[in-house]
Amino acid sequence: MPWKLFDFKGQAVYVRVLATGKPIVHRGRVEVRYRLGTSKSYRAGPEGLVEMEGEIVSDEDMGGGPRETTGANALVRESPVTPAGDDAIIIYTDGACSGNPGPAGVGVLLQRPDDVLELSEFIGSGTNNIAELTAILRGLQHLRDDEHNRVIHLYTDSGWSLGVLVGGWKAKANLELIAEIKEHLVKLPRIELLKIRGHAGEPGNEEADRLATMAVRRETSMTRTRRRSKTDGQLD
Repeated sequence: MPWKLFDFKGQAVYVRVLATGKPIVHRGRVEVRYRLGTSKSYRAGPEGLVEMEGEIVSDEDMGGGPRETTGANALVRESPVTPAGDDAIIIYTDGACSGNPGPAGVGVLLQRPDDVLELSEFIGSGTNNIAELTAILRGLQHLRDDEHNRVIHLYTDSGWSLGVLVGGWKAKANLELIAEIKEHLVKLPRIELLKIRGHAGEPGNEEADRLATMAVRRETSMTRTRRRSKTDGQLD
């Protein structure tokens, strides 16, 4: 993942960012390096960061060396590289948790050209990260075998999930769940996992959030498939 120059408390620093230049916040902290050519990073709160003029710097140019990738995607991105065609599949996933840990649920909205799958699943007690990862897994599990070679865009608002799945972050927990997701990803050569802003009014993300929250509130699960209508909007 690349870097960009920011002012931090009166000092110019490099902050790890998305391809769009937006700082990556992980567990309330951003990754900071004080100069080019160094591999030593520090964690800091995002408060007080002021973007400065300057180009986005690649990890290689920064001098930090290559980071691990999954092979499915090398960067955490907000916009897909391959546009969605008529036969593309768009998936929105979200996790919800009442307490952390606490009662947890997942929501999945899987949009095919002709139909839409809605999943709201109560998964018992868990952490927010488990809920987010499980939602991604459920979205992948509901793909049919004949859809594996299609263009697939999967959106999540969980930066942490994307970091451990496609961003090269080394996870210390939920390793079995992460490994299971990666087993699915290697079977999907045209999938892109993408970051979406949560609670920003995007209909697909809002619906996935509603489904996840409903599962926690009711402590029940539901899956249904319906015909796609014009009110579902356009593929991205």
